[in-house]
Amino acid sequence: MLLIKFGGSVISDKSSYLSFRADVVKKIVDTLPKSGFMVVHGAGSFGHILAHKYDIVGGYADWKKLGFARIQRDMEELNLRLLSMMIDADIPAVSMPPHSFLTLGKEMNFDIFDRLLNYGFVPLTYGDAVFHTEKGVDICSGDLLMLELARRYKPEKTIFLTNVDGIYTHPPGHPDARLIHEFPRDKEAHTELQTRDVTGGMGYKIEVMREIAKHSKVYVINGFHPERLKNVLNDEDFVGTVIV
Repeated sequence: MLLIKFGGSVISDKSSYLSFRADVVKKIVDTLPKSGFMVVHGAGSFGHILAHKYDIVGGYADWKKLGFARIQRDMEELNLRLLSMMIDADIPAVSMPPHSFLTLGKEMNFDIFDRLLNYGFVPLTYGDAVFHTEKGVDICSGDLLMLELARRYKPEKTIFLTNVDGIYTHPPGHPDARLIHEFPRDKEAHTELQTRDVTGGMGYKIEVMREIAKHSKVYVINGFHPERLKNVLNDEDFVGTVIV
């Protein structure tokens, strides 16, 4: 079993509303196996821009209703684009909108995931605006879904496709920054995210990766180089970071 995250900064330009990198996604999809995995994708500019504008993480307010609805609509559009590309590549992917199995503040319902996996389908889910038991509404990040799925299914490999080569000794761009190939899960890291992110930024993402590493081998690679995904899938040498 594999668990793969399509980072929002890979499939989309986060600074440009509703931008979609179809050519990048197609190259990634063409590298994937036909079964035996799950995919979570980020929101990119389909979610982050409006989530920031409407302050969805701040909880429910009457003036936010249209923003909440627009985010869900835009995320379904993004998900449909990925779904179509996967099906066109003969991958039996099935969309799993987060609001169909998750309310933040409650335990996640895995029943549909169990059924899909038992029948050999490929679940495709994503970060989105969802309901919250106390705040009313909130953002469910794709990274939270990755963590919950990793805890439940303990995949052999969990792969994060990002817009950088991996985890560094210093923030990317720093003159002393060096790529770390093997990263112990009990070690802290320093990095940065240059675009707006309402789901916690890169520091939170690394904390999630470290937690997932308790249940799975975690790989962090550059999604703009799909040959590196192929290397990881085939247990070959690769450029990137593995968290153990």
